[in-house]
Amino acid sequence: MHPTNHPTFNKLPRFLCLLMLLFLVQGVFAQGEWNNWYFGAKAGITFQNGSPPTALLNSNMFSVGGCSVISDSAGQLVFYTNGDVVYNRLHQVMLNGTGLHGYNNNESIVAVPLPGSNTKYYLFANGFLTTPPSPPGTTLEYSIVDMTLDNGLGGILSSFKNIIIQGAELSSGAITAVRHLNNRHIWIIVQTTDSPKRFLSYLLTEGGLRSPVVSYPQQLTTYNSPGRIRVSHNGRKLFCQYVYAEAEYYDFNPSTGIVSSLFSFSIPGQQHIFTAEFSVDNKYIYVFSPNYTSGIHSITQFNAGLTDSTLFMKSGAKVADLNFWGNMRLAPDNKIYITKRRQYVTGIDSLSVIHSPGLPVPLCSYQDNYIPLLGRSCKENLPFFLQRYFAYINHTGYCQGMPVTFEPNTWPPPDSLWWNFGDPASGTANFSNDSTPEHTFSSAGTFTVQMIVRHVDMRYDTATLHLTIEPQPAPNLGPDRTVCENQTVVLDAGFNPQWTYLWTTGATTSSIAVNNSGTYGVTVTSPNSCIGSDSVVLSILPGSTPLPKQIRHN
Repeated sequence: MHPTNHPTFNKLPRFLCLLMLLFLVQGVFAQGEWNNWYFGAKAGITFQNGSPPTALLNSNMFSVGGCSVISDSAGQLVFYTNGDVVYNRLHQVMLNGTGLHGYNNNESIVAVPLPGSNTKYYLFANGFLTTPPSPPGTTLEYSIVDMTLDNGLGGILSSFKNIIIQGAELSSGAITAVRHLNNRHIWIIVQTTDSPKRFLSYLLTEGGLRSPVVSYPQQLTTYNSPGRIRVSHNGRKLFCQYVYAEAEYYDFNPSTGIVSSLFSFSIPGQQHIFTAEFSVDNKYIYVFSPNYTSGIHSITQFNAGLTDSTLFMKSGAKVADLNFWGNMRLAPDNKIYITKRRQYVTGIDSLSVIHSPGLPVPLCSYQDNYIPLLGRSCKENLPFFLQRYFAYINHTGYCQGMPVTFEPNTWPPPDSLWWNFGDPASGTANFSNDSTPEHTFSSAGTFTVQMIVRHVDMRYDTATLHLTIEPQPAPNLGPDRTVCENQTVVLDAGFNPQWTYLWTTGATTSSIAVNNSGTYGVTVTSPNSCIGSDSVVLSILPGSTPLPKQIRHN
């Protein structure tokens, strides 16, 4: 066969391309939109140089409630706002950037890009109070930022400023946004205060804002209005925080915009639910609940996927009891950052953190005073960011010589995937473009597994997993053997303090002593359930031991 017709040879260009892709795309379409945070009393942090973030001292913004920041994909600041004033990248008031109506104690300002545009952004504000004789409520409005104005520093278009959105004249004062399932369009979600109470989901498309999708979930009967609305990062769950003890939990359909009832809940022993945040893998929701009388405030972790209220509450595990309360946001490093506020003290200049929110308590690892703000107060808010892209690798298996199964955990659903298992000794098997591949590692050790995700908008993510493959336990009981009667044989499976042992005799030690014919087997299990076994046949020769010699007596 000619070498260029050999199957392995034909695969090589494909895998060389994959290798080049692994090294090249990591710098393309970088996800820098979440890198710059401005909030509180002129406070800020940046993730532009990685994690942990560092404090920023260049902000000119004072925010008591909601705030929103826009950066580009390279992590360069575009603008930021507290719902009243918009500041450009030079930290100056943006052209026509004052007098918005989203400055209140709720999370009432959201900035999002106009789908299909590189220069226009919508600002949704929900804080302009209606006056009698109108019923109580706030008016949802939008303004349009055009970044081609003011020599590229941007400005609000005069003809598109504080435009009242039809149907949401009496909304609650809280607002959020999440991507449509198609990953292009954006849902803007508010709740109304007039009767019947309802959710409104407005879809922002390339052509502008569409009429709302209206939902009347059964549990939405409270007189109060939410101060915060959170949507999980996969767009499937929705949380509403009110000014009383109970919060509400809903299903959200990112394709249709429909909000459906699940249940209400409260935290036993706590007076109020202040805020919540989801882990990036949507597995857990963290709920911050103050008790202003006792001064003991708590963060509780719940299983976010449970839809039964009893099971949801049973899943609750306390992360920490604290002497402050605050707001929470997921960050680009997939940690959850937390502001700090005490009863009469708002000038606390540090952020706390949950390091690994995708892990159960206590492995999620809470740390107080993690990031210093260098004298700037965090107040009670952190900025809103539109639901981000993410890519994680889930796997099953840790054992040498056994297939390890990999599964992507990505948002949005990928257009295509490429895998590099970090195991060049396995040859062409080191690469795959299957959605859920298997790989048998060539040896024990730590391997760097990479998954490249291409999204439907040609944006790339690279996920990395450092996977330790354990050596397969390999007990060796030796060859089958034959021994003399009444002779004891010691069978040794090899001692390792981390392994567990189970013999066919029921023994659980690393070695046993036997003196009967039969087949003896042992199964050895490592901490990650890697299993090895061996057996041996022992034969006893009857009569092989000479009988005692009879002594004759005269």
